[in-house]
Amino acid sequence: MAQMKKFLIGNTLKVTWVNSGVTPSAISAAIYNGSDTLVNSVAMTSSGNGHYYSPYTLPNTPGYFVAETLATVSSNPYKDRMRFKAVTGEAD
Repeated sequence: MAQMKKFLIGNTLKVTWVNSGVTPSAISAAIYNGSDTLVNSVAMTSSGNGHYYSPYTLPNTPGYFVAETLATVSSNPYKDRMRFKAVTGEAD
């Protein structure tokens, strides 16, 4: 089982979506708290050739979060979710 990623509160997390050579017709990213309540939606920026990113500054409150990207390619939806923990101490 993979270990959950940990990030320091207040730091910036880089949310990414990669599908080389593909341009989605729509793409978005969202951050949810541990209760699956939307905290923030963030715009994705293309860095070329199917690579998209969005910086997100973590809140100053520790807890569990989910970063989710949604992309549409050739009318097909794609979803990717990453669960992580915002912590006050040392992070991996």
